[in-house]
Amino acid sequence: MKALKDQQKFYIAKLELPFDNWDYLKEAGINRTVYFAYQKSKEIGKELIDFDDTIWLDDVEAIVATLRENDITEFTISCRFCDLIDRLADFEKCGCKMNGVTEVKTAWKNLDGSVQMAKALRMEIL
Repeated sequence: MKALKDQQKFYIAKLELPFDNWDYLKEAGINRTVYFAYQKSKEIGKELIDFDDTIWLDDVEAIVATLRENDITEFTISCRFCDLIDRLADFEKCGCKMNGVTEVKTAWKNLDGSVQMAKALRMEIL
């Protein structure tokens, strides 16, 4: 894996750049879903890159390619969208497998100020 930051197990240099606009991401060859999952996971302090928003069919290959080229072998999916089974099948076609269930931090706080946790699927890139 690339350089670690605190407890995070991920670092992708080209995703460290601040968001400028949609055209910039496209011109830089950066998939928007990967970019925002990366930024949000980093901001919240998640251990792995977590996809907590919709993953579109067109995103799957770009997600896997970006993570592979940066030596990232695990990620999580905590999004509760209705096409989850279809996306899992798409990830499997790209060489990934589900490797259990885990909990991830969310951007939300409980009434006592503690960080709210969410269930997530732990994915492994083979």
